[in-house]
Amino acid sequence: MRKAAGPEVRPAVTAVGSQHRTGSGPTAPWAGMGLHFGTPGRSYPMLRTLALSCCLFSPLVFASTPELRTLTGTLHVVAGGPGDQTDPHVSGPLVAYTNESRGTSEIRYHDLRTSADAAIPNGGAFDFVSDISDGTIVFTRVSTSSAIYTFDVAVDAAPRELAPEAGSSRRSAVIGGRTVAWQDFGYTGVTSQPEIAVYDLDQGTLTRLTDDTFQDRAPAVSPDGSTVVWAKCDEQGLRCDIWQARRGAYGFSSQALTGSEGEESQPDTNGDIAVYASTRTLDGVTDRDIYWKPLNGGTEQRLALPGMDANPSISGSLIAFERRDPVRNDFDIVLYDLSTETLYAITETPENESLTDLSVDADGTVRVVWTVSENGDFNVHAFTFKLDDEPGCKLAAVDTPSPEAVCARPGTWPLLAALEVARTSGQPNGVALGFAGTGEGVLCVDNGYNGEDSTAGWVWINGRELVDPSRFKQGVPLVATRAPLDGHNSLAALISGKPGSAFRLRVYGPPAVCQPVADTSTGARVIPGRALKAVSSSSSAVSPATFVPEGPVHDTALRGCSTGGGPLTLSGVILLLACWLRPSARMRKALRHSHRAL
Repeated sequence: MRKAAGPEVRPAVTAVGSQHRTGSGPTAPWAGMGLHFGTPGRSYPMLRTLALSCCLFSPLVFASTPELRTLTGTLHVVAGGPGDQTDPHVSGPLVAYTNESRGTSEIRYHDLRTSADAAIPNGGAFDFVSDISDGTIVFTRVSTSSAIYTFDVAVDAAPRELAPEAGSSRRSAVIGGRTVAWQDFGYTGVTSQPEIAVYDLDQGTLTRLTDDTFQDRAPAVSPDGSTVVWAKCDEQGLRCDIWQARRGAYGFSSQALTGSEGEESQPDTNGDIAVYASTRTLDGVTDRDIYWKPLNGGTEQRLALPGMDANPSISGSLIAFERRDPVRNDFDIVLYDLSTETLYAITETPENESLTDLSVDADGTVRVVWTVSENGDFNVHAFTFKLDDEPGCKLAAVDTPSPEAVCARPGTWPLLAALEVARTSGQPNGVALGFAGTGEGVLCVDNGYNGEDSTAGWVWINGRELVDPSRFKQGVPLVATRAPLDGHNSLAALISGKPGSAFRLRVYGPPAVCQPVADTSTGARVIPGRALKAVSSSSSAVSPATFVPEGPVHDTALRGCSTGGGPLTLSGVILLLACWLRPSARMRKALRHSHRAL
């Protein structure tokens, strides 16, 4: 591994807050509307009436000092034999990948614990583009038709076709739990109008998720199988947005997750948020970055890095993606931890690495896989490590200021959410917003912001009332209080009283102040997250990743290779209140050079 050259990379994470107003009684927020806050994955009933007044605030740049960590783990050469081994996917210790050699293509699976490696029998058919979940592999098989097959590693029986159909035209199968999704061209017979279909492995039922003239592509399924995300594009394959379908008591319901903000693609989901790549022009600069957004609605966030970022995959709080450094101009694999706001460079080599995937076990074991171009072929590598067991950082002692002091001078406390609420007339006006954050935060209420002082208001975080009307007084510009945060948070407020009164809400999270331990020769490059500016002009020397090789290089050619993006529905009140209801896993990572065309 080589050290980075050029400027130090410091990502900026930005968010946009939105406001809507609706009437409700002051004693219970959203009374009679059946709304609940703070429960990830819960669906929310449609509001019967809603008086909307929407405005988007300027982006909020979060500034904090994240915990700095190093990575020490084991490098596995999963497949490095003749031919091309590409498109790896990982679930626990098992890796599934495509092996192309001597004009054939097959799906192989590899156990990172034992180094055992085997092929799925295909009888001379052409198998490619696999996915894996808990030992079940799905893939595309081309013979007289293009069909989706499944294979159970534990049973080791012959693979079977899902929902057999004569002359089927299906591809890009993905799996999460017991749900399989794929791109189906058979519904329309038009190659420019693929649809998304889902198959329940337990019930044996096939469901068509989309029915329109758009290009629906790049599906991904959450680990529990309850959510499918995909990209929906126009007939020319442009103007792409991210859509989601969530399973409820009466089947799947679909809605748009993004709008006209940019050109989105390559979604994946962990069941709580969707992560995707988006090309946008901001401040006159066009760039492709990684974004994520809660499935239940809320603030979209962006990891602002110089250079092109693509192909994100998510597991737990970790996002792996490939990025092209603007100085070195090659592709490397990068890992971002949402919980600690830390960015790790998994690879920094002269070769191009791409098509990454990752899996996080319940015990904290992380496995990242990718394709690397070496000596004219494509090979599959993996890296196994544990974040919790890593050296390199300990939390420094932090003085705990009063809430009033944090509101007056936030310093290193990151701003997690901001909303304004203004009084009109009639029933109290309300706002709501979902946001991420953990620990003991601080809520700031700026009374009279962009209006007259309010004399009556209520503020809740995660359903807990933190501010009531007794705190609102004429001539008192600030109400400050501590705010416990549980990771997936909801901020809600009502304002009553005199029309023209207003207040602003700010929520700050605790700073992650890190005191690095003595530098060691091991560990991966660590890039701090959420810096005040997107790019720092300073440079720094960093230690490269230290890998411990494990197992032999697997020559698959010598080990028995076979010779032969629907109607809109409301799944979360936050999405509606955030004014993002306009129509508008991961792109199934195409083999080899596909990412360069995106």
